[in-house]
Amino acid sequence: MSNTPSVTKSPAEESPEFRDNFSLQHLKSVKSETAYYYNNRFIGKGGNGTAFLVTCSSGSNQGMQFVLKVFHKMSNPSRLLAFLKEIKHLKALNHPAIIRVFDEGKYLSFDKIEYPFVIIEYIPKTCRTLIATQALDRLSAIRIAMNCMSALNAIHTLSSPLIHRDIKPENILISDAGAKLADFGLIKVIDGTHADDDDVDPLTGTQWPGMPYRYRTPELVSRAINRKHPITTASDIYQFGTVLYEMLSGQNPQIQPDKVTDPIKLVTKPIIGSEGDKLSELVGLMLHDDPAKRPTAYQCLQKLNHIHRNLCTAITAVTGHHV
Repeated sequence: MSNTPSVTKSPAEESPEFRDNFSLQHLKSVKSETAYYYNNRFIGKGGNGTAFLVTCSSGSNQGMQFVLKVFHKMSNPSRLLAFLKEIKHLKALNHPAIIRVFDEGKYLSFDKIEYPFVIIEYIPKTCRTLIATQALDRLSAIRIAMNCMSALNAIHTLSSPLIHRDIKPENILISDAGAKLADFGLIKVIDGTHADDDDVDPLTGTQWPGMPYRYRTPELVSRAINRKHPITTASDIYQFGTVLYEMLSGQNPQIQPDKVTDPIKLVTKPIIGSEGDKLSELVGLMLHDDPAKRPTAYQCLQKLNHIHRNLCTAITAVTGHHV
């Protein structure tokens, strides 16, 4: 019989997937680089991250509520790198229509696993909430579109432009001050003419298919089939065109596919009402199959600004109120 003592491995050592499960007790604190935050409640869990509403209990932001987003997919190093890249880009961006990062850190679990996390501003309402409750009037929809186009213009015109790739109503946050574009977990950096092609092999599932299921673009569908297929910032324009039509009509124009690599099929109707013709024309251009024929974010913003001024003038003429 061997005298060598047996070594009991922790669950994390036995199974890498064990590390993908993250929980935080009510009122449990985490320490960032600059402050402490305690958990108020669980918000939700996605493929890579788990979110909590937290309150800052020290430092210059003491007493403020934030979202704690913890990366939990620890079994996948490639997704971890993507999460860290997202934090890096968000910290570098400074635009009123882009979600703001306040802090970051690592949480050491009882199993000695370091889960990276980020502290971002808390905005509970999303564009999806407004659409679902039919609480989105035309003026509000156009202002949300202008805010988002301003954000896209900012990231598309950087020295190394960024492609968001994950534009959908759930990722547009709504506050009294306006809309903010959130969730930059799928961003791609344009190096030269086209986006970098560092997507992980589809067999791993990481960063694939690289788009939301109901807000696909022709280029992203092709890239899901062949990850070398080039994409440009025009993909974001198509994606937001889908969102804009849904905000204005209440319906997603894309027929739900059987699988994400199916060709995109659109069903759109003319947008009626004030400035409907101009809005229909703009949405049509944004949803053009040919990326080269879509307007840029700046061009969309200019068109939206013209539509916005006309609509404000019309509302004031009818109601007598300045809007």
